Amino acid sequence: MIFRSAFNDLDTYLKENLFSITCHDLFSIKQDFYQSIETLNGSTANLTGITELLIFRHLYHTLRMNTPVLNKSVSNGKSQLSIGKRFIGKNGRPQDPDIVIEREDSITHLISIKNALATNSPKNFERDSEVIKHLMSKNGPNQVCNNGIVDIHRIDNIRHGQHKDFKSVTVVFSKVPDRHQRAINIIQEAYDWHHFIILENNTNTFIVEVRKNLTLLVPDR
Repeated sequence: MIFRSAFNDLDTYLKENLFSITCHDLFSIKQDFYQSIETLNGSTANLTGITELLIFRHLYHTLRMNTPVLNKSVSNGKSQLSIGKRFIGKNGRPQDPDIVIEREDSITHLISIKNALATNSPKNFERDSEVIKHLMSKNGPNQVCNNGIVDIHRIDNIRHGQHKDFKSVTVVFSKVPDRHQRAINIIQEAYDWHHFIILENNTNTFIVEVRKNLTLLVPDR
């Protein structure tokens, strides 16, 4: 009951401040949660879930959803919002994107969520993909790969069949070091359907960033 009350209070806060909560506010909520856990537990190792919860519930209220989430999905009659829904990629492998918005069984928007951008070693099948080869070829002599580049491979893998035309965004909670900003620039130059939203130190409201980067039909109030 204690946790239920705390998370209900958080959800109420997101709903009541939907049009004023900034990107940095979301980052600060995440930081407060992590710092509280570290104080009690001494570590935040293997802690996941709060970042996805914050973005999912913000989108839930943004899209004017008002029914319970069942089997990872909820609908407002026009669009369906899902978290962790499984799709089969072009390479036959299953993909479980963080959040998707669908209309008439087709993905219209995909949201990937990262706590931070970090150096990443792609698996062999990922390293052989044309997407990663293309991005790495443009990433300079050091050939540093990060989880944003690997993520693009996974997102692109879903873009086929009835899902071939969706827009996507990677929401990154922590500020991005220069060595990883280069990868963001390369990705956005190569794929006009994908954008990044960095939350830390971003004073824009999150709903404005969503409008700008996902072209959702978001009500003014």
